[in-house]
Amino acid sequence: MTRQAVHDHVANNQAQHLEQARRFMAQPSVSQEGQGMEECAALLLKYYRDLGCREAELAETPVFPAVWAYYDAGAPKTLAVYSYFDTNVVGEGWDHPPYDAVVAPRPPFNKVLYGRGAGNKGAFIAFLNALSSIKAVEGNLPVNLMFVSEGEEFVGSDHIPLLIDRYRHHLSKADDAIVAGACQTATGDVTLFLGNKGNLHIEYECSGERWGQGPSGGPVHSSAQPVVDHPVWRLVNALATLYDPVSNRVLVDGFYDGLLEPTAEDLELIDALAQRYEGNEASVLPGLAPGKVDRFIDGLSGRDLFLRYCFQPTMNINGLRAGYTGPGTLLWTLPNAAYCTIDHRLPPDLDPNVCRQKIRDHLDRHGYEDVGMKVLMAVPAQKLSVTDDVARAGLRVFDSWNVKPTVWPRRGASGPMGFFSQMLGLKLLGATGIGYASGHSAPNEFLVIEGDGKVGGLVELEQSFVDLIYSYAAYPNDY
Repeated sequence: MTRQAVHDHVANNQAQHLEQARRFMAQPSVSQEGQGMEECAALLLKYYRDLGCREAELAETPVFPAVWAYYDAGAPKTLAVYSYFDTNVVGEGWDHPPYDAVVAPRPPFNKVLYGRGAGNKGAFIAFLNALSSIKAVEGNLPVNLMFVSEGEEFVGSDHIPLLIDRYRHHLSKADDAIVAGACQTATGDVTLFLGNKGNLHIEYECSGERWGQGPSGGPVHSSAQPVVDHPVWRLVNALATLYDPVSNRVLVDGFYDGLLEPTAEDLELIDALAQRYEGNEASVLPGLAPGKVDRFIDGLSGRDLFLRYCFQPTMNINGLRAGYTGPGTLLWTLPNAAYCTIDHRLPPDLDPNVCRQKIRDHLDRHGYEDVGMKVLMAVPAQKLSVTDDVARAGLRVFDSWNVKPTVWPRRGASGPMGFFSQMLGLKLLGATGIGYASGHSAPNEFLVIEGDGKVGGLVELEQSFVDLIYSYAAYPNDY
């Protein structure tokens, strides 16, 4: 059996494949700091050429280079493959240098690969390793692959539309799209998200300069407040018109227009989630750290909780800054400026740019024309059905591994994959790799190299990627 021969090749070449991942992760690529971006793009370009992509090039953007590559196998089916090679900033709290790509034990795992970018960079190299193994055994791939690899995911993915337009002559011929990633939790559970919400991220500014009132050019002493207008209070009042924390509703006129109701398929998935996690919802909601939340909005639980999480938009204040924020009363100031960042997670069909304009119109109508709005990110949502070919191909990989995944209608978080759906009409399958990588914002980020019988290691991760490629190429026939 050819697929088994490829599995054997993966297992017999683990040391080489691990070194490939270590080398890629050892190359810094921090987009927020501009560190190592060109070098990392060049290294990825080399990997694509080593794979046999005859069309492979650096794709320059106004910020950082992306990488485009096309592997033409002469096959009947074509997949677009989205990835990103930039990482979060390093931060503090590391036990191992983040770019040494250290392999070490981390109970219950005998071996993990530590390093910034383990989740995206490490797992993506595992995907390329899987493709290389298929080629080594068969001499060719069973599908054509079009790779769009960006270096700006952590700074907003502003240039994905530019890249899609630049390579539209190829990408318009793709049948579906995938993101190659590990999908297991730390305990071995498998989660499949059928899409994700869009994201509109805005920084608001109120300042004496913009307002024409209050201090300009710097703060003044707080004792002047009886006679000097206050930009911070003005921003607070402006924000209060946008959202009602009692009803937990956005107050912007028309903000919910176009919001899609759950389909019958969505409701079936929600009911399955509610039944499986009754009384333990906090353990499975993505992004919730254990023990951090004791009670949900309006006391929600079960079906109602999952419905709200998956199908309602958000208006989340994730940062406020103004004046002196240190301890004690060291400085007595009336600040000249105040800032607030808000991210809005938007289900289909709430268009981020339409929502932005509605917010702008709302502030203007309420007399806050001077409050500035800077868009930091605007990416659309994307949606997949369990009946779509690429989803079915992924689900039967789980069947072949005797894995029963937890299937969500969508993830509450966001990413730029929605551009592929919006601009190209592609259905996109998220991570299906049998493996686990820790969060990309935490210290000691790692990818499991040797699993524990429940969580897959590098071999299982690559073998499951092999299966995905064969499953999709053969679908709807057996593979």
